[in-house]
Amino acid sequence: MRTEAGAVRVLKFTARSVTAVDLDMTAGRGRAAMRLRAGPRSTATLKRKGNTGVVTLYVRELSGTVTGLGGAPLPADRTVTLTPDAVPSWLSHPAVPARTLSFSNATVAQIAQFGGDLSVSGAVYRAPVE
Repeated sequence: MRTEAGAVRVLKFTARSVTAVDLDMTAGRGRAAMRLRAGPRSTATLKRKGNTGVVTLYVRELSGTVTGLGGAPLPADRTVTLTPDAVPSWLSHPAVPARTLSFSNATVAQIAQFGGDLSVSGAVYRAPVE
């Protein structure tokens, strides 16, 4: 994916919706950073209006503990870090090209998101200080 800093390799995820509990999101760096935090134990949801279509996430890295694998058996070591260069074989099986994944304690280094609206309950927003 092309960015202002040049081309970056990413993973592409598509989903009908993405749900996060205790969302804590930062965009930008240093003095230009903006932060959005959901209320304690609240849920943030990213989905298309009217529940039609998919949202697409492009990420550099996704780390967390796998808690669901679309009905497939969970791997012995469920703590995983996914990058374009590190996708475990149990996840990239060609016989099952699409899976529903569930994570706990997930951290994402996201590049871009397309096709959805973010709904956050109990949100606190901190803008950059000029």
